[in-house]
Amino acid sequence: LWNADAFGEAKESRITTLANSISKYFTIAMIAIASLGFLYWLPTDLSLALNAFTAVLIIACPCALALSTPFTLGNVLRIFGKNQFYLKNATVIEALAQTKAIVFDKTGTLTHAGDAQVEFVPLNGNGALTPYHRQLIKSVVSHSTHPLSVAINQSLNGTPALPTRNFQEIAGKGLEARIDNQTLKIGSHEFIRLTPSPEKENASEVFVAINDQVLGYFRLTNRYRPGLRKVIDWLRHRYAIALLSGDNDSEMPKLKHIFPEDAEILFNQSPFDKLTYIKRLQSTGKKVLMIGDGLNDAGALQQSDVGISISENLNNFSPACDGILHGNQFTKLPEFLRFSRLSMDVIRFNFGVSFLYNSIGLSFAVQGTLSPLISAILMPISSVTVILLATGLTNLVAYRLGFLRKAPPEHPNSISTPEERNGSGWKASKTVSQPIEEVQP
Repeated sequence: LWNADAFGEAKESRITTLANSISKYFTIAMIAIASLGFLYWLPTDLSLALNAFTAVLIIACPCALALSTPFTLGNVLRIFGKNQFYLKNATVIEALAQTKAIVFDKTGTLTHAGDAQVEFVPLNGNGALTPYHRQLIKSVVSHSTHPLSVAINQSLNGTPALPTRNFQEIAGKGLEARIDNQTLKIGSHEFIRLTPSPEKENASEVFVAINDQVLGYFRLTNRYRPGLRKVIDWLRHRYAIALLSGDNDSEMPKLKHIFPEDAEILFNQSPFDKLTYIKRLQSTGKKVLMIGDGLNDAGALQQSDVGISISENLNNFSPACDGILHGNQFTKLPEFLRFSRLSMDVIRFNFGVSFLYNSIGLSFAVQGTLSPLISAILMPISSVTVILLATGLTNLVAYRLGFLRKAPPEHPNSISTPEERNGSGWKASKTVSQPIEEVQP
């Protein structure tokens, strides 16, 4: 997986390229204007010609253009961080603003990794797990950050672990290790070569085999993140949405009630399948945001234009991701996306202010009526103005979206329509008083 082409590609920022291109042509244009002003006044007065040439170059310094992008995006990074959304760099904000399609992983992304109901189901005439079996299983799953492993590990709290050798985590399949001269395999029924395949349940299944003898499986009933339905309802009107899961399709009935009818929902997806799907989506011209977690999604996170890792523990994340979002902040995803788009509008607005300022200054400088000293005073004023606008406007937008103030508590028995709420990132909308139908296992 690490040798896939996606890991050798650099994600570039088009907004930075745009700023650099504007500055390049801006500089050429200013030198041309200064030269024309010098040649125009040269036959009349050499002193006036030099004055016009110098004043144009000083007042038209492109500092305001160069400062607009870093100050705006830097402030957005700071505000995101205050809300437990940590991005690798400022270029990710631009990519978020250009997103047209969003692809979700299921387990650990849409489901809460630490809130699953775990039950062991014995097979082949075996009984309940013995204390020694629990120790063996605990010793293996404690080395994995996969959501299912985390849930099983938590269900075995209080069980001491044993020294583990030759631990392997095979992406999309399972875990394998040697303990006390015993070979343990924990994962899908294909991974432990269980035949015939068991009947699908409305839950995730993690099978356990010791020395190729299947003991049974853990049945994990997932709990979906609170507010998931509301987030999807908001996104469905603005983005193409898809779901890729490495699990079987046992939870399809639940997900059909959450995702729109035109959303692609694919199960039994290997890490390579997920990466290939992202490539196919990008080939249609869409900028893709992948939201996943862990090793299984590493290729898709890297291939996507933006890869966001959801994590309950911010120390655990995929190195392929462009940002880390704490699981508790998942419901703010619409606000994060909207803030990214609005930050690009702030940059464009500052570009416009800079051009307007320079146009007014140039109209005086080219006439030779503006001394170089006055130009030198006015030039930094434009830079300070852009900095104040960049930070002030982003702070204002962040406040309106609820990032810099506490959002008012919502009535537990009311839901918002798919419009954006006013004040906390969703525009003014009517509130429908009806019970919320949360997805239950």
